[in-house]
Amino acid sequence: MRKKISLGILCYLLVLLFVANDAWIYKKPIAKIVNVTEEKAGAVEAIHGGEECYYKQKLKVKLLNTKEKGKTLVVINEYTTSRVIGQKYHKGAKVILNSQDGKAVNSIRTQKRDTYLAALFGGIIFLLIVFTGKQGIRTCFTLAVNGVIYVVGFFLYLRGYDILQICNLLVFVFTIATLFILNGFHRKTVAAVLSTFCVFLLIMTIFTLTLHHTTPLDYTNMEYLGSIGNPEDLFMAEVMFAGLGAIMDVAVTLASVMEELIRKKPNISIRDLFHSGREVGYDIMGTMINVLLFTFAAGLIPAFIIRMNNDIAFFTNIRLYIPFEISRFLIESIGIVAAIPISIIVASACFKWSVRKERNV
Repeated sequence: MRKKISLGILCYLLVLLFVANDAWIYKKPIAKIVNVTEEKAGAVEAIHGGEECYYKQKLKVKLLNTKEKGKTLVVINEYTTSRVIGQKYHKGAKVILNSQDGKAVNSIRTQKRDTYLAALFGGIIFLLIVFTGKQGIRTCFTLAVNGVIYVVGFFLYLRGYDILQICNLLVFVFTIATLFILNGFHRKTVAAVLSTFCVFLLIMTIFTLTLHHTTPLDYTNMEYLGSIGNPEDLFMAEVMFAGLGAIMDVAVTLASVMEELIRKKPNISIRDLFHSGREVGYDIMGTMINVLLFTFAAGLIPAFIIRMNNDIAFFTNIRLYIPFEISRFLIESIGIVAAIPISIIVASACFKWSVRKERNV
C-alpha cells in the first residue's frame, strides 16, 4: 500500500513539474511576470454605495517560448476593486500574451491556468485511487468516457442535428456507460438502468404535458439564449440532464438493497421487500433533493447578485428568471421521489424472477 501511495505521489509531482514547464507546447506567447509596480489611478462611487477604485499595474514580463524566448516586455494592466473590469496579476504568475504577425505584443490575453487545473484534477484523481482503489479507477474512467460522449454530442449539434434527439441519445448512453462501468455487469446494474429509464420517461412525460397545458414560460429572459431558434427545446435539454445523476444514485442504491435482501432471505414477501426499500429510499430522498437545491442555488446566486447590482429589482429577478430554476428543481425532485417506488418494483421483479429461475433449474 505504501509503495502504491509513494508511486502515486511521484506521478502527481511529475505531472505538475511537466505542466509548470510546458510553455514550449503553446503557439501563443507565454510570459512570466518578473516584476509588478502598482498605483491607484482613480475612484468612483459604486452603484450601491462605497467606492470603486481603479488601479494601474506596470508588469515586467519575460517570454518563455516562441523565437523571442528570453525577451522582456512591459505590459500595462488595469483593474478595479470589484474585478468587474480587469484582473489583478502577481509576481511569478504566468500569462498568455496577444500576438501580431507571429510576435508578442505588450497586452495580456489571459492568465495561464493549466498548472492550477492539473493540481486540482490530479489531486482528485490521486485521492480517488488511493482511498477507493479499483472503484476510484472506474470513477476516473467513467468521467473520461462521459466527457468524450459529451464532446461527441456537442459536435453532432454543431453539424445540425436536433438538440432533443441528441440529448435523448446522450441520456441513454450516459446511463449505460456510467452504471455498467461503475458497478459492473450484474443484475443490480440492469435493474438500476431500467429504473433510471422508467423514471426519466415518467418525468419528461409530466414535464411535456405540463408545458403544453399551462401558461408557457417566457423564454425571452432565458440566459445565454443567443440566436437559438427554439428555446423550449434548449430548456427541455437542460431538464434532461439536471437530475440524471441523482436519479441514477437512487436507483443503484435501492437495487443494491433489494439484491441484498433477496439474497439473504429469498422467501421475503413483496410487501416486506417494498417496506424495507421504502425506508431506505426515504433516508436518501431528503439528502438528494437538498443536493439538487444547493446545485441550482450555486448557479443562481452569482447571477442574481450581479443583476441586483445593476439595478434590477429583487422581485423582478424572481419574476423573470426564477421560474426556470423552479421548474428544473421541481421536475427533478419529482424524479427522485418517483425513483423510490419505481426502483423498488423494477429491482424486486428482476431479482425475484432470477430466484425463481434458479429454483426451477
